[in-house]
Amino acid sequence: MSRLRVFVSILLFVHLVVLIWVAWGLPIGPNEAKLYYSGQNLVNLLMHGGKTLFPSCDFLNIRLPFLIIHLVNLALFYRLSKYFLKDEIALFTSFITFLFLPGIVSSAVLATSTGIILALYQGFLILFLERKKFAAFLLLPLFLFVDKSSVILYFALFTYALWRRDGIMLLLVSVLFGASVSIYGIDMHGKPVNYFADTIGLYAAIFSPLLFLYFFYAMYRILLKGDKNIIWHVSFTVLILSLTISLRQRIPIQDFAPYVIVAIPLMVRLFFQTFRVRLPQFRKRYLLLAGVVFSVLLLNTLLLLFHKPLFLVLEKPHKHFAAPFYYPYWCAEALKKEGIHGIQTKKKELQLQLRYHGLTSDPLSELKTEMCKGCKKVSIRYKNRVLKSCYVSKINN
Repeated sequence: MSRLRVFVSILLFVHLVVLIWVAWGLPIGPNEAKLYYSGQNLVNLLMHGGKTLFPSCDFLNIRLPFLIIHLVNLALFYRLSKYFLKDEIALFTSFITFLFLPGIVSSAVLATSTGIILALYQGFLILFLERKKFAAFLLLPLFLFVDKSSVILYFALFTYALWRRDGIMLLLVSVLFGASVSIYGIDMHGKPVNYFADTIGLYAAIFSPLLFLYFFYAMYRILLKGDKNIIWHVSFTVLILSLTISLRQRIPIQDFAPYVIVAIPLMVRLFFQTFRVRLPQFRKRYLLLAGVVFSVLLLNTLLLLFHKPLFLVLEKPHKHFAAPFYYPYWCAEALKKEGIHGIQTKKKELQLQLRYHGLTSDPLSELKTEMCKGCKKVSIRYKNRVLKSCYVSKINN
């Protein structure tokens, strides 16, 4: 085994250990709580399955199925990258980039449908590239049973089939697109508001800022002169579609990102093609560029994984990106120490989080975020630092 393979194997092992540690210590989030207590769907069933099998592994148990799906995605991405990157260095560059993407790390430690969609989509692409179209087409209807992001995929595949003049594929995705629209609809609501900058920011957070900038350049470069295969076509179509819709309204980025991220091997291939046609003396700036991009990517991922100490240094800790996960848990623990085991709140997701942490819904007590007359103040602490206060109001019937 080469030194590079040994290095990547060690990196992968450390990556998985850290993810398990993060998933074990991160309290349930608002969206996770909503899914956990919602009607039956695939994510809900997996969360309850993990809870049943590993009841003592608090927080980790509901996320364990998604960590396993993450492993499947890593294996599928490695195999997918091999279709475009024959050189070992380029192949592992693509794999490590995928491994450290903040969006991929987030989908691994949270209970969401993102990992499921990504696994199905990569499986479809591998079968399609291996010219096993019948098997690939059999996978397509499964997206309908996951979530509404199937509408986006079917639309992108419809444009690809139309461009390639593939009659069979065009007929299949047309039927599936119609079915997905009838089930999930097309979410166009409210007054038009421009969220273009917000969407760019979300993509920058998923990729890391510099990597997304180069990724966008690579997609555009392939548009001008490059191999416009199915991966590029779907990724570019979904990317442009998301940016276009964001000119009118806020988009659920988790529905678009899985189909965009998979094009990373094409970005890496373009970089190495550009790098290798240069004379050795002109390659230094490309190595410097790669070093800076990877450094920023690594820094973003480390901050995402080891985020808890930031609560101690931020001037306004309640604005910490992980506050919606920790505050309900810390609040529940503080309330139970005060002998309060039931409370109600006007925020539905918060009520579900408190319920998961052992607080029942009590119509005689209400949780408030601002001080009120007769309210009981409860301090939320982390390592002896008071981060926030919540207030309990007694309701007299």
